[in-house]
Amino acid sequence: MMTMTSALTLIVSVTVFGVGSSTSESLPETYYEFEGREDTERATHDTNGACPQTSYFFPNIQTTTNYIRVTKPIPDLHEFTVCGIFKRFTNGVDWWVSYATMPGTTNNHNEFMIRHDSNSNKMEIAMNMNYAKEDLKLSANKEYHICVTSFSSTGTSYIFLDGNLRDIAHTKSGTVNGGGIFILGQDQDIIGGGFDANQSFQGTMRNFMLWRRALEPEEISKMYQNQCFCPQDYLFTLERKNIEISGGVAAVWPPKC
Repeated sequence: MMTMTSALTLIVSVTVFGVGSSTSESLPETYYEFEGREDTERATHDTNGACPQTSYFFPNIQTTTNYIRVTKPIPDLHEFTVCGIFKRFTNGVDWWVSYATMPGTTNNHNEFMIRHDSNSNKMEIAMNMNYAKEDLKLSANKEYHICVTSFSSTGTSYIFLDGNLRDIAHTKSGTVNGGGIFILGQDQDIIGGGFDANQSFQGTMRNFMLWRRALEPEEISKMYQNQCFCPQDYLFTLERKNIEISGGVAAVWPPKC
C-alpha cells in the first residue's frame, strides 16, 4: 500500500474511456493487445526514476477563480495516461480535468474531461465531446488511487482504482487534438473560461501528471505502492515551471519521500 499522509488524498491517473462494468477479474493480463499493442511491440520505459513531488491546496469555497492552468504545450494525443493525487473536502460535483481546444459554445467544449459526482456516485469522462458515466463511489475525506489509460483510436479507457483495474469506458474514437487549454479544478464551457462555481474543485491535488502513452498495469500498480517513483517519460507534471495558478490556489509542501 502507498504511504498515506495526514490528509486524505486521491491519486488519479486518467485515460480515454467508455461505458462498461468489467473488472480486473474478467480481463486477460494482456488486454492491451486488443488495442493493437502486442507484447513484442511494447517499448521499455524506466519506472525507477524519482517522481517530482507537487502539492496544491484549493480552498473550501465555491468560486470560479480557483484553478490551475497548464502552460506546457499539449500535442495531439493518440493514447495517453493522466495521473494525480487528490483529496476532496466536500461531497458534490468536482471537476478535476477540463481540456478544451475549440473557441466555442456550450456544444463544443471539453475535448477531454474528468469529473466525479458524489450525489450519483458516478465518474464522468468525456473524449471528443462524447461522454461516458461509470459507477464509482468516492467519498469526501478518503484517499483513493485512480488511473485511467486512453486509446483514442477506439475510444476505450481503462479505469484503475487503488492499483487494480476497476472498469472500462467507451467514448468516441478520434485523436485528442493538441494546442488546447488544460485546466485543473474548473469546467471550461468555452475555451479558457465559462466556469461554474458549483462545479469547482475544493481539496488538495498532488503529483498530477500526463503521459503520451497508455501506462502498463504493472507501472500503475508500482505508482500506487510507492508515489515517490513513476515512469520518467511523462509529458508534464505540475511543477511551477509548467503551470499558472489562479485565485486562492496555493502550493504547499508535498510529503517527503
